[in-house]
Amino acid sequence: MYKVILIDDEDEVREGIRNKISWKDCGFELIGEYDNGRDALDAIDCEHPDLIVTDICMAFMDGLELARIVSEQYRDMKVVIITGYEDFEYAKQAITYRVQEYLLKPINAREFTSLMLQMKNELDAEREQRRNLSQLRIQLNESLPLLRERFMERLVFTRISREMLQRKLDYFHIHLSGPSYIALVIDMGQARGKRELRDEQELLQFAAYNIVQEQLEQDGIGIAFRTRDDRLAVILQGGTEHLELKAQRVADQVRSSLDKYIRLPSSIGIGRKIDALEEISSSYQEALSSLDYTFLLGEGRVISIQDVEYGHTVPAYTADWEQQLISSLKTGKMSQVSSVFQGWFQELKSRSVSVERCHSILYQILIAMMKHAEETGLGDSSLIPAEAFSKVGSFHTLDEAQSWIEGIGRDILINLTEHRSCHIRSQMDTAEAYIRANYQDESLSLQQVCSHLFMSASYFSALFKQHTGVTFVEYVTRIRMKKAKELLSTTRMKSYEIAEKAGYSDPQYFSVLFKRNTGKTPKEFRHQQQESIR
Repeated sequence: MYKVILIDDEDEVREGIRNKISWKDCGFELIGEYDNGRDALDAIDCEHPDLIVTDICMAFMDGLELARIVSEQYRDMKVVIITGYEDFEYAKQAITYRVQEYLLKPINAREFTSLMLQMKNELDAEREQRRNLSQLRIQLNESLPLLRERFMERLVFTRISREMLQRKLDYFHIHLSGPSYIALVIDMGQARGKRELRDEQELLQFAAYNIVQEQLEQDGIGIAFRTRDDRLAVILQGGTEHLELKAQRVADQVRSSLDKYIRLPSSIGIGRKIDALEEISSSYQEALSSLDYTFLLGEGRVISIQDVEYGHTVPAYTADWEQQLISSLKTGKMSQVSSVFQGWFQELKSRSVSVERCHSILYQILIAMMKHAEETGLGDSSLIPAEAFSKVGSFHTLDEAQSWIEGIGRDILINLTEHRSCHIRSQMDTAEAYIRANYQDESLSLQQVCSHLFMSASYFSALFKQHTGVTFVEYVTRIRMKKAKELLSTTRMKSYEIAEKAGYSDPQYFSVLFKRNTGKTPKEFRHQQQESIR
């Protein structure tokens, strides 16, 4: 459904068009009506309609001036002009401002409906064209190897249907006939830890990828690819028997080669064997879980999930867990945070997870909460002090650890709520101060204030009305009317002088607004004030 606004200084014209047109059937939603271009421009800044239907001759800002501004600032909006003037110069100027149609009054419902359907077809065609262009840009900007890499990464992180999987394998010429598979994950963690090697990280990753891929291609036993978290992933294939031994052998060879040529000890995690490629994500997650034990065992090791988890499936701390925690903190409800923690710790208890594994998960939860605190502007030094990590090993029971970690989550939640409220109040106070300092500027607009605050118009409008109880336009008008009443009551300034002081260069427009807001003309208001003093 496209959005349209209607602008005409004749109430009867607007009412006729509004009531006689079936907007929904034409594919449009009428979101506003205005009697002059100036008021409509503020709505355009905020609502971003797809179509503007406007008269030419109106007070304060005519339709052609509005069309000119729209053509300069909003290239994707369409403008239709309706008027009673049959002047060719009007039509020629309208074409200059990219006006789509120029219709003469009076306009019947059938003619206007036909116009709306025509506009909808044009908008549909442009949307489809943008969609096609976007797809072409993606294909041009992304090379086939990158697309192949992203597909492989998707394969190990999510479950893909067998039909789609086969289509993608054929498209990228990937040969993984199985019948069984095992995932390996290679982490060159020490490269990220050495400052002198950080700038060479990409080069090291590429070199390591070439070494691993060369070894796999020689035997035709699998495929390697890089992931966006700076790791290398491997999918091994082979017969059901002895595939685990083959995975161990390949991992040892890869680790030895990387240590020799890259001169960095690399950790390699090995998942369990699976018998369907579309289920490789489970083996990959187990390989990631194996890498968690580098914290306990040190870097430069080959770690199989079957060695560290004693053959039992153990829940890994995954991105889903972290997302659950961050989402619960964003709700602002402690009950949601407690529910997430309760579910995690109950699962750890039911699966009899080792103490070391519990400590590893607690570390990762702390890191996730620290990252969230920093990203929201809270900082982490007071909420999660450095000694928190050493405290993890001091708990005697999992219940103690749960109570402690929930307390940290509660502190973050309280501070986050207070920080958000203070930040919003500060922004709105800044907006009010800016308006009070600039209300005499006739060009003061919603977009200008939003640019000052670095906020979007829609988000600012919602917060500002919640903060002040009125819209931006109403607030500015209130400030200007207050100043005008003050000058009328305390000075002998002329009405046009007061209008200028209040932010209106057009005395007539000022008088109309003043009477609309006070019920009296400026002259009547001044006379009333003088009478009350006597």
